[in-house]
Amino acid sequence: MKKVSVVIDSEKISNWKFQIINKLSKDSLLNTIYITGNAPINPRLTLRRFLCSSLAQVTISEFFENTKRLSLNKGVQLIGDLVWLSENPIEFEYEQNIYYFSDSKSNHKFEKNFLLRDSEELNSITYLTKKNKSTCLIVNGCWTEEAKFSNSKSISNNLSTLRFLIHSEYEDSFEIFKYNKDNLFIEKRSRITSLFLKFSSLLFYYTSWSVYTYPRIINIFTKNVLEGKRVGKIFNDRTWKFKADPFYLKSENSLFIEKFNYLLGRGELAKYNLDTGELSNLKPESNLHFSYPCIFEYDDDTYMIPEGAQSNCIKIYKKNDDESLSEVVTVVENFAGIDPSIVEYNGLWYIFATDGSVGSNSHLNIYYSKNPLTKWSEHRLNPVKINIKSSRGGGEIFKEGESIIRPTQNCYPIYGTSIIFNKIEILTPDNFKEVIIGEIEVPKNSKYKGIHTFSRNKDSYVIDLKTQEFFPFARLVTILRARIKSNDDGIFLENSLSKRIAVLLLFLFFVILIYLFGWRTLSLFV
Repeated sequence: MKKVSVVIDSEKISNWKFQIINKLSKDSLLNTIYITGNAPINPRLTLRRFLCSSLAQVTISEFFENTKRLSLNKGVQLIGDLVWLSENPIEFEYEQNIYYFSDSKSNHKFEKNFLLRDSEELNSITYLTKKNKSTCLIVNGCWTEEAKFSNSKSISNNLSTLRFLIHSEYEDSFEIFKYNKDNLFIEKRSRITSLFLKFSSLLFYYTSWSVYTYPRIINIFTKNVLEGKRVGKIFNDRTWKFKADPFYLKSENSLFIEKFNYLLGRGELAKYNLDTGELSNLKPESNLHFSYPCIFEYDDDTYMIPEGAQSNCIKIYKKNDDESLSEVVTVVENFAGIDPSIVEYNGLWYIFATDGSVGSNSHLNIYYSKNPLTKWSEHRLNPVKINIKSSRGGGEIFKEGESIIRPTQNCYPIYGTSIIFNKIEILTPDNFKEVIIGEIEVPKNSKYKGIHTFSRNKDSYVIDLKTQEFFPFARLVTILRARIKSNDDGIFLENSLSKRIAVLLLFLFFVILIYLFGWRTLSLFV
């Protein structure tokens, strides 16, 4: 995008608008600030500003001092391309381009739209529309993160992404995900029933993943629904343990996976030899939580880029003959990289990862290097994509014919909804484009509730699938797990564990009182 001017209603603006202007200024793309002097008053919006961080107001009188400011009340004529941040509609034709935020039909989207009831589309998706005279064209768009239990958080997440939409413009090549409520099955229940089901799920069920094989009948260039009878489970996992994130290494005919223990709350990396059936632990230098063991080979050695977002960086490790992992290079610091995936393309190496600090499921970043074991650089367009349906890595990037395919996790409306296949069409240090070509879903009304990693071995595909497992004390174990920590010296218990146990004992005592005396027990606490 070339230099633009912004249109606002006053120097007191919402935080999300300030972030947009600030980013334009930092990127040397800000020309002029036009002020209409006509700010609509909305009492409901004023109240919501106290609850929603993106709607909180910022006074910019002391910011952007080197940027020219003009008041439209004095008959100033608008010049050049505009970013329309005013809460007033655009009621005129303009020879240049006007960029504004919209819905999927290019209808102008104002702050008040986010407060509408039953506005899931408005809260989840925002598009950037370019208007020239009477012609409107959507040129960019994004999905926000899912924000459970908090509509204000969902609004903030959505608004916080808009500064990235201004920064990048894909023109006609932008692939739009249109909201389709028919894809979401929502059973109508009473509020009491919904609350009961939610608490029973929290108390008595836990989410488990396991690794499965599936025959090579999936066509990645279309939509696929798994057939339950063709799914073959590899591991017999014990309660409170699961395995996930399979990656295949052909030279060793082995799967590299994450082993997760619910009681400890920490993931470990392991290798499963498909020839011998032996499962052996990998030994990293630190005792962090690791997952997503993305494996690759370079100069006859084997390397791994596991997800270690807890360390707030992405690192590459060498896999040694004794199954230990030795740190080789730090790809990027101060970046909580989620599910990093690597590919070599046109003489360069690229790592794709989403940003755990702002959008672990949506904000895609790329890093590149001529040599994967040396210095890495940041892609010019980072984040190159903001889309909750097709950003987060979902397994190894592979070649299918002449096409480079990047599997990703579709996290809308829930984590593990499906695997999306993206075909990479343009990948350079300065540009990026991929298009969606296929999808894998789990069968509806089956025991499988989700899928989030896709790999291939020499005989079949390898996937991990989600199930909901019943256990009477599921929430008790997760509460205790929160106080169990580990470091390089091993596992230890924090001092506050005793306080947690005391709270649980009081809760059990309260349950016994209810059992003995009925609901009259509540009168003791009123």
